[in-house]
Amino acid sequence: MMWKKYRIEIALLLAGIGVLIGFAVVQRILLGQAVSSDLYFLGVPLDDVYIHTRFAANLLHGYSYSFNPGQTLTADTSPLWVLLIAIGGIVTSHLELVAIAISMMAYLAIGPGVYRAARDVFAIAESHARIAGIAAVLSSRLAWSGMSGMETALAALLMLLALEQHARSRARKCLYPREALWLALGILVRPEFMFVAAVLIVDWVYAALRARANVSFTPMAAALLIVVASPAFLLPLVTRNSLISHSSVVQGAAISIMPNVRYLWFAIKILASNNVIIFALAGAGIWLLRKEPKYYTLFVIAIGLPLAQAFVAPQFRQSGRYFFPVIPLLVILGIASWEKLERMGRMIVPLIVLAGVIETARWAMIEGESVRNINDQHLAAVSWLRQNMQPSDALAVDDVGAIGYFLNKPVIDLTGLITPQLWPLQHDQDSVWRAARTMGANLFVIYRRLDPPFYEAHNDSLVLQQDFRVRLPLASSADTVMSIYRAKGPNEP
Repeated sequence: MMWKKYRIEIALLLAGIGVLIGFAVVQRILLGQAVSSDLYFLGVPLDDVYIHTRFAANLLHGYSYSFNPGQTLTADTSPLWVLLIAIGGIVTSHLELVAIAISMMAYLAIGPGVYRAARDVFAIAESHARIAGIAAVLSSRLAWSGMSGMETALAALLMLLALEQHARSRARKCLYPREALWLALGILVRPEFMFVAAVLIVDWVYAALRARANVSFTPMAAALLIVVASPAFLLPLVTRNSLISHSSVVQGAAISIMPNVRYLWFAIKILASNNVIIFALAGAGIWLLRKEPKYYTLFVIAIGLPLAQAFVAPQFRQSGRYFFPVIPLLVILGIASWEKLERMGRMIVPLIVLAGVIETARWAMIEGESVRNINDQHLAAVSWLRQNMQPSDALAVDDVGAIGYFLNKPVIDLTGLITPQLWPLQHDQDSVWRAARTMGANLFVIYRRLDPPFYEAHNDSLVLQQDFRVRLPLASSADTVMSIYRAKGPNEP
């Protein structure tokens, strides 16, 4: 009976597992035999994963919210993600595997979640809702997120849950606290959820004034939102006397009068290539669904989030993962639009599936190549440092994640993310050098090409110890060569 009742959800779950297995197989094939001893079963495509795990390890061992023990710092903007990884650390010391497992579970929940939301909340026909679930499973960026060990898949799931609850509540003309809970958890995972919260609050104000919705639960919902989301604001308030985290500052958080048009084009290309058929249908939905208010908030957030990011710290890093959470909304909007185009019938189904399969396969390659880059550079550097680093050595690093996590040693972050003192000096790399040397740095792990002013000005003071090259093609934003240098002479500027 259970199988019959939930056969579609189970089928989507199994399909998602199949996609993840495909990613894992591609990853292992691309890694070949040159696998670091620090890579257990699966690797991660971004050094940022190890920043999360380093924070989680310190939290687990009572060192507060920190990368370097004892220095509480908001260099990680996902406190809930860090907490979940730390909880997983009770079971295993391989926190990177915990991060991957959590992102996998979030991804696996999205497909069935989109199917049920399309069918039960947005009243999309059963046959079309199934295709929505399949399209979500075959969303290349969501599949990548599921294997990444990053918080992106969880953010996408929370986005779906928040908008699903909002649609349910609006249909009943009654605000329920559960919506505030999903939004609060979202804020603890990604700061972009503050935009989502603002949109939904405005919509409830409109509903209360124009549609006479029941908002008697507003004090409870507001209290829940503020209390649960409070760590996202209290941490930066305590550590830097600001509501904005240090990580956001480093990533250029600032309000611009004009949007970054190049970023908007970047977002359109990423979202369109995720599944070009779904994207085209969602675009058509602006007209086709114009008379159905239940879709308005989905449109506002799906379009508005990348647009808001274009005004506030547009990020081209990591393939645009900061707006991946809108993908489940685009899937629902695309399928709802397709349902309006009765003449197209089932002819569009194979196109949706084919577009999803092709792009998901391509991103399996991208993910595998990124894991290989991390293996060949970051983990290889960790191995070298274990064997050659002296007790008196002090590390200064460009990418701190894997090195800080696996070596379990304090590091000086030359980019200023983990070492806030160096952030105001970034415009003058000579000052960064002098400050790092004053802090005792005598081993430098840097990219020559990505930071030429730092290297070129002081190469006479550096002795090359080892180069670590990646096996091309290069899928990440890293340089093809990561190098370890030892400084000549005493630790003086």
